[in-house]
Amino acid sequence: MENKILIELLVEIAELEQLRMDATNTIERNDEIRFSLRDLQDEYEKDAAEAAAANRGAQATVRGLDNEIQQVEELLKVKRDMEIGLTDRRQLRALHEEISGLEQRLQGLEERTIDILEKEEALAGAARDSVEETVRHRAKSVQEEQERGRQSTELSGRLENIDGELKRLYGMLPDAHRRHLLRLRGKLDRSVVHLQDGACLGCFNSLPVQQALDVEQGRALVRCPSCMRYVVHRNWN
Repeated sequence: MENKILIELLVEIAELEQLRMDATNTIERNDEIRFSLRDLQDEYEKDAAEAAAANRGAQATVRGLDNEIQQVEELLKVKRDMEIGLTDRRQLRALHEEISGLEQRLQGLEERTIDILEKEEALAGAARDSVEETVRHRAKSVQEEQERGRQSTELSGRLENIDGELKRLYGMLPDAHRRHLLRLRGKLDRSVVHLQDGACLGCFNSLPVQQALDVEQGRALVRCPSCMRYVVHRNWN
């Protein structure tokens, strides 16, 4: 096979292998993004659940305090009723001290209830915000996942076409060159790469000046001395 024809075949293979690598990288990136979106959604839902649990905890505490306040108020009423007709000074003083203690306890319970009610209001707001944020993210996440999925499906179909075309082109190569390309494909992402600014785009090492000129002008078949990939010019068409 003439060098010129062989080089043009390799130019086509380089273009297809570049397209294949780009498509594969995009599919992998889409998969990573989809997994990240799901992980992030799990975090949103976990935060929403924790916010809701904190709000429920505050509500339960308020209910407990309300019950305790009711019990203290009922006890206070009983103690105050006991004052009527009580003449023994010692018993009366003890009863007054008990009533004073209950009044202080009631005041403390009421202050604590007010404080927790304020916190509960803030927690309720945080829980609502967290739920709304979770719903918004879920809608956005589902939309992006679907878009990424569609793109990956389309690229997977494109990969089948690329692989079929590569197989056809490999079959047109002389045996020695085909075996070398297949060995490279078994180890590397591409077997044929482009030249850019005098460097191999596979390993990014610079080629000797004469070899770089041969590649640019399509005069000779060139392998990169560093990675052994074939290096070709970009398609001139």
